[in-house]
Amino acid sequence: MTGPLNRRRRQGGLSLIELLMFMVICGILAVGILRAFDTVLAGGAEPDRLSRAVQLAEERLELILGQRHVQGFAAFSAASFDPCVSSPASTQAPCAVIPAGYTVSTSLGDNWNGDTAYKIITVTVSGKAQASLTALVADY
Repeated sequence: MTGPLNRRRRQGGLSLIELLMFMVICGILAVGILRAFDTVLAGGAEPDRLSRAVQLAEERLELILGQRHVQGFAAFSAASFDPCVSSPASTQAPCAVIPAGYTVSTSLGDNWNGDTAYKIITVTVSGKAQASLTALVADY
């Protein structure tokens, strides 16, 4: 019997055992990949610490940019640009409380590529996690 019925049997698809073996092998590979991924994440900085560092940097930068808006560009100097450092405690702007293990530092560059119509603000958070934000402020 070499009719069309025998050819169909020889061209059959995967058996149930072959399909189950494929699924078992894929499961073993997925477990190995997930364990390696978990090990990499455990070795790095915790996501909460990193997001907290970025949040602290953003809060300080927003406060500094608000100070620039109040003072104007001409009065915005290295001595007075950061209200959390330059103002006396009685007149100080509401600065964010810095959690234990973090430090926040700021710097002001008086020009950008030699152009005094721009100033560069850098806020750096270090400690449990690191974050750094830079803003370019123009005299407009």
